[in-house]
Amino acid sequence: MRRIVIDTNQLIKMAAAEERSPLFTAWGNQKFMVVMSIELLTEFESVTARPSIARFLPSGRRKRFVALLHERAIFTTLTLNAPRCRDPKDDMVIATAIAGQAEFIITADSDLLNDTFLHQSLAQYNLRVVWPLDFLIKLNGAF
Repeated sequence: MRRIVIDTNQLIKMAAAEERSPLFTAWGNQKFMVVMSIELLTEFESVTARPSIARFLPSGRRKRFVALLHERAIFTTLTLNAPRCRDPKDDMVIATAIAGQAEFIITADSDLLNDTFLHQSLAQYNLRVVWPLDFLIKLNGAF
């Protein structure tokens, strides 16, 4: 089964939309496995506690999603020797993906999506950074 890392921006959308999220549905149907690190989960919890986000993601829904991640995600320890992103805040996403032997990082973050040098570095790990829709299209086409 494919392993993927989902960036915080997309985890929030999954948690807020639940069954209305195609990514959430595909995960629920066991089309892929989510790879997480404690650091990535901590970031998710911190960001979703902000008032600007919390109004779209009520506490109960956030707690259910975190429990689901604990139950169904593969947790890994960050690797320290990972390629760097032009935005250092995204380095933990990359390190999580490499440590968890993920094939994809799913994100809408332009720092991850548009960094050609980073993509070249990640190719040696058979790791690609893609938009959620692109991943879902590939997933439904069975790659």
